Order: sequence, then C-alpha cells, then structure tokens
Amino acid sequence: MISQLKGMLISKGKDTVTVMVGGIGFEVNVPSGLLSTVETGQEVHLYTRLLVRDDSLDVYGFRSPEERTLFDMLMTVQGIGPRTAVGVLSSLPVMEFYKAVLSRDEATLTKLPGIGKKTAGRIIVELRDKIGLPKDKPDIGLAPPDMMGEATEALMALGYSRQEAQEALSLAVRSVAGSDLEALLREALKYLARF
Repeated sequence: MISQLKGMLISKGKDTVTVMVGGIGFEVNVPSGLLSTVETGQEVHLYTRLLVRDDSLDVYGFRSPEERTLFDMLMTVQGIGPRTAVGVLSSLPVMEFYKAVLSRDEATLTKLPGIGKKTAGRIIVELRDKIGLPKDKPDIGLAPPDMMGEATEALMALGYSRQEAQEALSLAVRSVAGSDLEALLREALKYLARF
C-alpha cells in the first residue's frame, strides 16, 4: 500500500500530477483544488490511496488525511467510484460536505458532480453515522459563519483564491474550537504553507 508520497512535482495534467520519488515518477489523480495550489518544480507531500483494478493500478492523492478519509468513505457508498469521489472533493471542502450530510442537505449534495437525488440520499443514509466529531473537540466545525467569512476575506487579501481559503479553513476549523479568529487563521496558514 502506498499511503504517502513526498517528492518533486514534475508535471501537471488536467486532473493528475506526476511526483518524482526516488527516481520513479508516480502519476497521481488529484482534486482540482490541489492542482491550483502546486507548481511544477515544487516539493509536495500527498496523502494517497492506491486502488487496484483488474487492468490498472491508480494512485489518488490528497493534501490532508481528512480528504483521504472522506475519499475512502465515499468509495463505500454504492454507485460512487473514484472519479466521482475526487469530483466531490474538488467541489466542496471536507467540513462543508460533512455538514451537508449531518444536516441531511440533499440540495447541496445534488449540486456535486455525478451526484443525483438518489445517490445523495444514499450518501446521507450510509455516511451519516460514520461521520462523527472527535470527543475531545465538541465545538469543531461550529465556527460562526460571519467569522468564517471574515477569515476567508483575510486569506484572500493575502493572495489566496477563495477556494484555497475555504478549503484551508474547513480543515483548520477541525483543530480550533470556539470563535478565535486569529487561531483559525494561524491554523489555516499552516495548511496552506504545506503547498
């Protein structure tokens, strides 16, 4: 099993990157949000999942263990394959997806590529109980919407795109409880600094 890759990004495609690790170039399927944050010649660290099929070995890469976990969970839902799972990760930050599932928000889920009403219902039924907040951080994901908006604007003022800012904040909010804007921004910048 290949669980992580760390190496030089040598090329970018439409939905893939090639990472040179120890003289071997690994082609890795990635969400579009990750593609926009990396440049050729840059060292990258990806959390990966190797999928073995009858006729191929495919590597899927993610910027965080949380993204990889969501990918794995989506793959357990009947009717969702790896391309659809990556499409979901390209379209919605992890915490926003979790919130949509926990609140049974079919409207948000059906806006995702490859997800119809039937599949959205299946996602809610099959994943709702699998998604749980860590016991030691009960306030995770509950940052006030106005604070999230303010944090997004602050990161955009630093030159990050709206999507990059929202993805970093959705990961950072899992580590920061309460309504501490500075702590949230510091944590988001840590995620953004990885790429």
